[in-house]
Amino acid sequence: MSGATAEQTLTAWPPGAAPSAAVSAAVSAGGPAAQLATGVVVLTCGGEADVQGVTVSTLALASVEPPIVSVALRRGSRGLRVLLGTSTFVVNVLGSRQEGLARHFAHRRRPTGIDQLDPDTWAGRTQDGVPVLRDAFGWLLCSVQRTVPVGDHELLLARVDRSVCGGGAPLLNFAGRIHRLPATTTSERD
Repeated sequence: MSGATAEQTLTAWPPGAAPSAAVSAAVSAGGPAAQLATGVVVLTCGGEADVQGVTVSTLALASVEPPIVSVALRRGSRGLRVLLGTSTFVVNVLGSRQEGLARHFAHRRRPTGIDQLDPDTWAGRTQDGVPVLRDAFGWLLCSVQRTVPVGDHELLLARVDRSVCGGGAPLLNFAGRIHRLPATTTSERD
């Protein structure tokens, strides 16, 4: 962009639609923002009777040192209410064979408590009593540090207190659909 001023750049891009229409289209189901590939995770929190889980694809690394992740949850959701009441949660990074769990925890009218799933689905609990899903691609034990209201969501910033790597391949969300990746070998990751 040799010689272009910031004003010229802003008025020339994006080409086509008016700015308000372009922004609305970018975040709609068919817009460019929906075309970003993201991991599929289930956040679990709560105790035995009130175990909550929620499927999200908004988890992102916010800081490496200290390790902090961010996640956006819909304001008013029961998962957000329980999570904010306990302050610790587990990020279960779902593996390629866990699409059923992603769909289960995405339902707004799903049951609560440990009995909502077969006992073999749970791998155990953290020291704080938060249940952990078996066969995940990986796990992060997190502590809520701050919440920031953002539109119709709450952005949670959480410190990663502990992490465990699993195996296999993760699930991905792309264009509003869940996709399975093939497992990688150690040499492919190096």
